[in-house]
Amino acid sequence: MESVIRILILGLIFSMPIYAQEKTVGRLYFQEFMGHLHEEPVDSSASLTAIQCAHSLKVIEKKGVNVPLGWMLVKAGEDLGFVRSKFLGKSRPECFQEKYPKFYSKLNFDLADLYYWGRLNDHFIEGESQAR
Repeated sequence: MESVIRILILGLIFSMPIYAQEKTVGRLYFQEFMGHLHEEPVDSSASLTAIQCAHSLKVIEKKGVNVPLGWMLVKAGEDLGFVRSKFLGKSRPECFQEKYPKFYSKLNFDLADLYYWGRLNDHFIEGESQAR
């Protein structure tokens, strides 16, 4: 009887998914006005959540997940997804929202506004024009 219980316990242990493969390796801050935590490392992929300037994100290493160059696997609250690495920094930025809080509060952004501002930022390319 005792051996049957041991076998059942071992069977349960080995049949459970292994969550310990996920490891926090650092913390970075979102540097842009608005953005998204993406389901896949592609700008047009589904959004898991909208994030704002100075949002603290845990940088994650996860076994079996290949993170492409220019992207980072991060955790925002309970959501695990991808953010472009160029949008992240080690120090907390001075954000528009904090610099001008009265003005920002008068904008009365709703969830849809946050979503669309984040999408705009995801697809906005900064730099010099190559047009002649």
